[in-house]
Amino acid sequence: MIFSGKLFNKEITLSSSPPVSRASLVWLFIVQIFILVPHFIEVPPWLAVLWLFVVFWRWKIFQGAWSYPTKVQKTIVVFLCSAGLVVSLGIGFSLVSMVSLLLAGFVLKLLEMKNRKDFVLLVYVAFFILATQFIFFNHVMAAFYGFFCLVLLGTLLLQLYQNPHVQKPPVGKFKTLKGALKTLNPSLFILLQAIPLMLMLFVVVPRLGSFWAVPSPPQVKTGMSDSMSPGDISQLIQSNELAFRVTFDGEVPGHEKLYWRGLVFAYFDGRRWSSPYQSRHKQDLRLSSQPIYGWREKISYLGEKTSYDVVAEPSNQPWLYLLAAPEVWSNDLLLGHDLHLESALPVTRRISYNIRSALNYRLDAGELDSLIMTQNLQIPARGNAETQRIAKEWISQVGDTEALISKLFAYFHDNFYYTLQPPALGSDSVDEFLWQSRQGFCEHFASGFVFFMRAAGIPARVVVGYQGGELNTVENYLTVRQRDAHAWAEVWIRDRGWVLYDPTSAVAPERIRRGIVDSLNAQDQKLLSRHFGGSFKFLLSLRNQWEALNFQWIRWVMNYDSSVQSELLRKILVNVDPLRIALLVLAAGGASVLIVFTFLFLRRNIRRLPLVERSGRAAYAILCKKLATCGFVLVPGEAPRHFMLRAANLRPDLAPSLNKIMDLYEQLVYGENLSVLVDLKYELANFSPKRNPPSAA
Repeated sequence: MIFSGKLFNKEITLSSSPPVSRASLVWLFIVQIFILVPHFIEVPPWLAVLWLFVVFWRWKIFQGAWSYPTKVQKTIVVFLCSAGLVVSLGIGFSLVSMVSLLLAGFVLKLLEMKNRKDFVLLVYVAFFILATQFIFFNHVMAAFYGFFCLVLLGTLLLQLYQNPHVQKPPVGKFKTLKGALKTLNPSLFILLQAIPLMLMLFVVVPRLGSFWAVPSPPQVKTGMSDSMSPGDISQLIQSNELAFRVTFDGEVPGHEKLYWRGLVFAYFDGRRWSSPYQSRHKQDLRLSSQPIYGWREKISYLGEKTSYDVVAEPSNQPWLYLLAAPEVWSNDLLLGHDLHLESALPVTRRISYNIRSALNYRLDAGELDSLIMTQNLQIPARGNAETQRIAKEWISQVGDTEALISKLFAYFHDNFYYTLQPPALGSDSVDEFLWQSRQGFCEHFASGFVFFMRAAGIPARVVVGYQGGELNTVENYLTVRQRDAHAWAEVWIRDRGWVLYDPTSAVAPERIRRGIVDSLNAQDQKLLSRHFGGSFKFLLSLRNQWEALNFQWIRWVMNYDSSVQSELLRKILVNVDPLRIALLVLAAGGASVLIVFTFLFLRRNIRRLPLVERSGRAAYAILCKKLATCGFVLVPGEAPRHFMLRAANLRPDLAPSLNKIMDLYEQLVYGENLSVLVDLKYELANFSPKRNPPSAA
């Protein structure tokens, strides 16, 4: 493809707006790199190739080797980009597709930029592109990165309006880090002045929803699914992805008490556990603001209660996690009769909620509802005959539910092995696990235990969620990851209700007391994702510090909603009304302006001189101080050379040293020769006018 440069030159000449300089164009390319790179992680990768091609074409246009694209060429490029987006992302509406379309237009606009007006328009679009980064990345590092990109955009605008005849293009200054920082200084200073006003507006402006709180498109996420079969949790536990964080109002409960309840499974098809339809029906869920009806009256809260705030990561599922039994929970959440918690919609963005739970409770301690009884005694009509036979035999021997559980736990403790790599199970999965392989993970033990109880005529069910968590000692909050996924059981006992039993604790008690790592052998531990830092205390400390900072950013910035804002304003203003808010904004704005003007005034008075002038002044001051010890006082308005000649005439013994010092001084100050600075300092250090006093004659 060959392009002529005549069209380029003609368009620049006829343009009513000034042309774009080489330095501004290079700056634009640099800024685009920093703004687009984070998006390339989410959008189709061919957009990065498109940007490289457009940049090359744009540079050729600037050199005059190629021309601007014709209408036919524009049509072809737009068609190819549209087809690429459809093939890559489909025709449905999604945030990724909309952002990708915006990026494609932003990149292609380079080919139409002919003058300063087009350049400014492209910069304004870049500000919006920068804001879209926070849809996908909203941790504290993304904030620092976004601020850096703002500095670059401000520098780009300043560079655009600089007079090329007054100041050299700043591209060459990037040869040194110091030169690069000097180039960014004006934009950085302007943005720093805006921070106080930004903080005040963030605090007082009504919260109508955050730009970064737009629900993200459905994506495949690791996490609890709505069913469980052998091997599901052992696969999930190999992920180190964050599930949620918890902050307790008081003391953090012991590790063995941290059973984070998710879903309750009552239906078993011979291999997979799932929830019956009735327990997941929205009409069976209750808001905390609703009066206590029916099943809520069957909960007895015993002992001390604990309050905590949960910040849950997106899972694209509606269920959430809590410590049973909840007494109070956030008004926008739903609670089921089996004490599982749900959001009204799938969790597509990070959310926070508050719970108050009683870790000691009784649920359904009286008579069990007939439907719930039937659901929790259900077993398939066929299969696992050996387990059914032994269960009936054992219950007839012991005659008591708790005695049967103790016997089964003792059997687990003496004969079973806890591992992430159990052998595969066939159609009679429970029989093969309990009486043949005797190796498994938590889902194997929970499934086998509940099936055994049901076969003995005792209502039981499987509960899945997370157990434990890692305490961050910097901010004293709990981090729960996918590696903490767990399954346990609940058994209904008359007069006690649903009682938690964890068969895993009979085989691997370390799993419940200390966590997953301490309960596995060396071979299984290799399957787990490692934390940053490993066993190095210093690196672990850095990781905890970083995670604590990021968590505080999420709590106080990302989750700053209308309720948090109202509470904060009440603490500051006591009575929140428009007049008080206006006075607060004016006071903060006035204080910010005063600080800025004070800084500008001091900066004017302490402005640093060039290195040559500073070094020359310092050297001359030292020389004058030494001559003053001999009685030579500088006369106001006297030039340095005249002063030295006067001193040399009165003290001929000092003439050689003074002449040498003055020659070096003049080379430094007037010749701007910094290489003589070392020699000048040496001569000044060895100059001692008292050493050879003049004779009496």
